[in-house]
Amino acid sequence: MFTQPFDSKNSWGLRDMTERLLEVNQRGLWQSVNQKMLEKFQAIALEPEGIIENL
Repeated sequence: MFTQPFDSKNSWGLRDMTERLLEVNQRGLWQSVNQKMLEKFQAIALEPEGIIENL
């Protein structure tokens, strides 16, 4: 998947990018995205928060 280079090098950068993509969709500027892709982006954006909560 496209996240692999970011996972090991810059997971926070990956999270920031996915949050921006989700924001663009929420503003109605990215209407062609499918629901499955949005769910993947949401999972990526929330993953670091889950790690922090488990510390």
